[in-house]
Amino acid sequence: MYNRVYGLMEPPATYSEREWILIGMAESCASRGYEASTVSDVCTLAGVSEASFEALFSGKEDCLVAALRSVLEEGYRRIADIHSPQRPWAAVVRDGARVLLDLLAERPAFARLVLLEVPAAGGPASAQYAAAKAALLSYVERGRESAIEADIPASAGRAALAGAEALVVGKILAGGKLLAELAAEVVYLLTVPYLGQEEALRQAVDRSSPRSALRAVA
Repeated sequence: MYNRVYGLMEPPATYSEREWILIGMAESCASRGYEASTVSDVCTLAGVSEASFEALFSGKEDCLVAALRSVLEEGYRRIADIHSPQRPWAAVVRDGARVLLDLLAERPAFARLVLLEVPAAGGPASAQYAAAKAALLSYVERGRESAIEADIPASAGRAALAGAEALVVGKILAGGKLLAELAAEVVYLLTVPYLGQEEALRQAVDRSSPRSALRAVA
């Protein structure tokens, strides 16, 4: 998704006014921050009238929640495409991290909205973000079933997910556009508490993720 105001691509004819408004919200948050953004800002970027906005959303907060939900739903869809009860936990974590980072890389304004603006906004958007993180944590902690050590701290999964989140947020704050390049480090962080360093490195490294990409964490 790209905003037509920015001229990055021809607007697809299939985009609805609602979708353009969500794009406008993401772009406004990326440039001004959520608190400073107004409905007027969002509508200008979306190329729609405020009357159209008011017909679809009860206010700025409602639009923020909808923008977040649009990203989460796409993320869930992509993860569902790679998840299977028959697949090993580490393989799903590895591929899941990569598809989610690909999604954020495709939509940089939405990445900022989800990881920077929503947590600071409070209210229903922050609650929904916390619920999504809890679902991810629940799956990460399934690594205990594959763990090579029996005595793993209860906080291991939470710490691993927090580290991965901090890594991605740092990339966004630094203006990084190639979030997918972080895949090897994220996979390593999420799997090393359960699989140990050698196997976590094996899961993280493939032809597109050279071992040198892991120097910061390995």
